[in-house]
Amino acid sequence: MDEADRATADPIALDRRRSELRDRLIALRTELAGLTADYRALPRAGVLLDTPGIGALTTPGYCIAGAVEILEETAIELAAADDALGRAGVYTGRLRPVPL
Repeated sequence: MDEADRATADPIALDRRRSELRDRLIALRTELAGLTADYRALPRAGVLLDTPGIGALTTPGYCIAGAVEILEETAIELAAADDALGRAGVYTGRLRPVPL
């Protein structure tokens, strides 16, 4: 087993990488929440208004609602990823390298 294989087989190193990834994921979730809130605020800012009639399905309000829906779905998926990384940590924390 070469040095690279030992590094990837070390449960402590793997757990450190998992923890760092989870920290970045938490930061990403925070940024996503802020972005979603900003999208939700657009109609209240009076900048974009729906227009009735032809093309109503492509109005700014419709587009904003669609974007917010997708961002909310993304938040759900990121929460699931965060949960999965947490559960992986429970199992990885039980592993210890075998001294050879």
